[in-house]
Amino acid sequence: MLFLRWRIDGAQQVVLPAYKGTGCADDLWKTTCFELFLDIGEGRYREFNFSPSGRWAAYDFASYRVSSGDVEMPDWPETSIERGDAIITGVVRVPSDAMLGATKGALTAVIEEEGGVMSFWAGAHDKDEPDFHDSTCFTLDFGSPPRS
Repeated sequence: MLFLRWRIDGAQQVVLPAYKGTGCADDLWKTTCFELFLDIGEGRYREFNFSPSGRWAAYDFASYRVSSGDVEMPDWPETSIERGDAIITGVVRVPSDAMLGATKGALTAVIEEEGGVMSFWAGAHDKDEPDFHDSTCFTLDFGSPPRS
């Protein structure tokens, strides 16, 4: 299992979606959402969206922005969140099966603030506009996959 932990400092204006329970949902990136992108080889990659609402989404791509469907997972990711006066923290637990074949990845975030102000965060980015699907964002090294 992969544990992802995130923290937002100075979060007084951050909008969090209401808790809706664990389950799949689309369009989570339209408000505060945390994302994980995984390079699974040969131009293929996987995108996860984790919402503070408890909802999640997982998509496979055959190549840059060419969808090859939703990811089938026997176990669902789990998200928990805590909000203080100025800090928001959260943890996401990603099942190991969802990581199979990953060699590189990216952690990204979409943050909505009061008044509809949106910001987009990535560890690396080469374009003027946010594009988390761009492989230049995939800077986390997971090493080589195990040989069968």
